[in-house]
Amino acid sequence: MDETVTLLAPVDGLTEITLREPTVDEIAKVNDDAQKFGAVRAMKNLIASMAHVEIATVGRMGARDFNACNKYLSGFFE
Repeated sequence: MDETVTLLAPVDGLTEITLREPTVDEIAKVNDDAQKFGAVRAMKNLIASMAHVEIATVGRMGARDFNACNKYLSGFFE
């Protein structure tokens, strides 16, 4: 199931991004990356991958938009 997040602060011409559901292997990679690089960097990489946008674009997102994406994707880690 996909989730579309409307960005409160558009970035790089994007006003919304659509996130797809991660696979089990992608979830495992996030867990590994979080241990190596920290949770924010790991989630930033996951958001970029799930939304098919550049990692740098995610890095320029506002905190509230990042948190909205994080909230949707974190539901798959429970």
